[in-house]
Amino acid sequence: MYDVIVIGGGPAGLAASIYFARQKFHFALFAGMLGGQTLLSSEIDNYLGFQLIDGASLVKKFREHLMEYAEEIELHEGENVGRVEKANAHFRVTTKKGSYEARTVLIATGEEHRKLNVPGEKEFYGKGVTYCATCDAPLFRGKEVAVVGGGNSAMESALLLTKYATRVHIINLNASLMGDAVVMKRVLSNSLITVHSETKTTKILGDAFVTGLEYEKKGMLDVLQVQGVFIEIGLIPVSGFIDIVRKDKWGQIEVDGRNQTSVEGIWAAGDVTNVTEKQIAVAVGEGSKASLEIIKWLQQHEEIPA
Repeated sequence: MYDVIVIGGGPAGLAASIYFARQKFHFALFAGMLGGQTLLSSEIDNYLGFQLIDGASLVKKFREHLMEYAEEIELHEGENVGRVEKANAHFRVTTKKGSYEARTVLIATGEEHRKLNVPGEKEFYGKGVTYCATCDAPLFRGKEVAVVGGGNSAMESALLLTKYATRVHIINLNASLMGDAVVMKRVLSNSLITVHSETKTTKILGDAFVTGLEYEKKGMLDVLQVQGVFIEIGLIPVSGFIDIVRKDKWGQIEVDGRNQTSVEGIWAAGDVTNVTEKQIAVAVGEGSKASLEIIKWLQQHEEIPA
């Protein structure tokens, strides 16, 4: 029986784990991908202590800090949680490898990329369709590519891709781009980027690999000859594995000011919650705050052996 199980290895889950390890609680950390979405960030310039750092380097720092407490941490890296449910006065966490019980649970699973759900997206994933420009941009050197989306992530991906691709098309469903004004100015002034506004992606074409993108504009269908499609249409909370806590209409887990969910004994922190700002620094703070609340709860509810 664990004192606490932490689900999620992003900034919130890792920050909380440091606190639990320092207090020498019996806990386990389940991290499908250590670092979470931070790992995919190309440039981070607003995290205290680092003027400019890429996501992979920051996650390396996170891991090094975590491993200072390796003897106190039971790390289940690459093991995704499929279900969380009540088990009498405790909670049962189930993965493909087994079931684990804990007195408390901290959910810090963050968000994942939203899918387009168009023909060809699934079929050509890894064959020209990708959700991570930071990871895959160098693979498209000398090629023409499309970025689907119109927000900050789409614009930042497009700018990164101009270092490798011969031309970058932004396929934007809305009338104009939306996001940071500085980033938008850089996009609109870049001669290698073409913005297609009020344009809907309808199909991704290909044979062994992507060969084109079919789109609809003003009721007419047309095709762009591209060899890569980067899908950047936002993120959705990773919360489908738990149905015993209250969520909002977007699937975000609702928490109070102490990160407590609607179920006593379950806390949540970071981007998976209804906390408004989705930032690394915010997630670290929320994870730290949640861990302090859990520690306090555990100390107040010490179990007396039978």
